[in-house]
Amino acid sequence: MRTFWAKIVTITLLSGTSALGQPFPSRPLTILNGFPAGGTVDTVLRQIAARLEQRFGQPVVVDNRPGASGTIAAATVARSSPDGYTLLFGVAANLAVAPATMKTPPYDPSRAFTPIIEIARGPYIWLVRADAPAKSFQEFVAWAKRNPGKLNYGSPGQGSAHHLATEILKRSAGLDIVHVPYRGVSFQALLGGEIQASFENMPSPLPLIESGKIRALAVTGTHRLPALPDVPTFAELGLPENNANFWWGIVGPAGMPKPVVDRLNSEIALALADPGLKATFAKWNVAQTAGTPEAFGAYISHEYTRWKEVAAATDLKLE
Repeated sequence: MRTFWAKIVTITLLSGTSALGQPFPSRPLTILNGFPAGGTVDTVLRQIAARLEQRFGQPVVVDNRPGASGTIAAATVARSSPDGYTLLFGVAANLAVAPATMKTPPYDPSRAFTPIIEIARGPYIWLVRADAPAKSFQEFVAWAKRNPGKLNYGSPGQGSAHHLATEILKRSAGLDIVHVPYRGVSFQALLGGEIQASFENMPSPLPLIESGKIRALAVTGTHRLPALPDVPTFAELGLPENNANFWWGIVGPAGMPKPVVDRLNSEIALALADPGLKATFAKWNVAQTAGTPEAFGAYISHEYTRWKEVAAATDLKLE
């Protein structure tokens, strides 16, 4: 009898249905976002969720649970049932950087999740206010060195990729600048004068750069951004170690059935191929990277290992 039911479960999973014959998904899905509503990550996720609702014929709920560089949301998903109905919009911060730098991380990102699909990847931009006494990155370095410990930089929180990327920059350029963590994007604090510089990623700062309210001095990665062709890369400036990327993807709890993972991967890839969403990504200068679950899992493990090495090299451990 046990063998009979095992066969039934196997057959129904392989056909994309539950053991009771229900197709997946047969009820609403929830995707947790570890960052506040209204930011870039939230905007992207809600566009994807809307397209998935159309494809699945089921509600896809976005649940914002900000805090601790997104690890609160990630830990919640890691503890949830691996049935495909509770997912995480994961980013570099909560799938690699924060757990790599915490003294007691709430999960191991290479083991706690089932990778489903990577969504996008791109560089960070080093920003100052337009009225700052630095029109180039070299001038910023000179300004900071004239004022050691007096300039502040912002990030979306302790253990965020922005935070660690700036710590790398401080070491490579010999900067003494002070970290001010926020609960989301920090360029609004930059506009208000609370901080003097910050790393941000596309597309949030682009309208402010184009309007002349903030100035982009350099970008991470190996290529200049098409939207900012006059802004050099750190590699061009002789600081190639400043090559951090932001990235986004969807994961679920460890142990999800492969047919459910494959269905989600396929449907999310089709949602990303929607002309409207592709146009949005192109406008933002953000590269879509939709691929296999296996490729995304390998990238998460690579990034987690990389940031653990950075944390060890910088002697940075967070509570």
